[in-house]
Amino acid sequence: MKLYAENIRNVSFFSTLSDYELEMVAKIAFVKTFNKNYMVFEEGEKRDTLYIVLKGRVKVSLYDEDGREYILDIIGKAGFFGELSLFEELSGFANVMTLEQSELLMIRRNDFMRFLRENKDFAVSMIKELSKRLRAANEKLKRFAFLGVEGRILEYLMDIGQKSGVNIKDRIIIENGPTQV
Repeated sequence: MKLYAENIRNVSFFSTLSDYELEMVAKIAFVKTFNKNYMVFEEGEKRDTLYIVLKGRVKVSLYDEDGREYILDIIGKAGFFGELSLFEELSGFANVMTLEQSELLMIRRNDFMRFLRENKDFAVSMIKELSKRLRAANEKLKRFAFLGVEGRILEYLMDIGQKSGVNIKDRIIIENGPTQV
């Protein structure tokens, strides 16, 4: 399972773990391959799994009452989703579908909770990391509260550009950006 330790490190709340701790987490992970256009989960469906994209891409989207799709994100190799479902049973706020054949590394909540109970020092590390993430989210909300619509759209596009944009000279190109903001 050492093979997947670096993939797990890409998940922000696992990023500060030691190599040994990552290897321990990797032992409870498993890999599954999904065909193109497979619905990983739908909006409102109960979730209990963290997914890390090893190969392929998934689309995160919502549909309005008229059936129009709004793409919120495209997640490719080394990206992840469903991380909060490791801590509590949640209903999905969006749909996630594979855009091509995709290989996903998965960790289920029951396995993760058992792991936390058996590894108290690791559990404390997780609490500290989640606290940092909550603080960062609060800061982002505070910034957005004082921006107008144009400023919020610009912040959103800058965020996407930093995550998945391509730097060409003095510009950032977002090749697979959102279809709606």
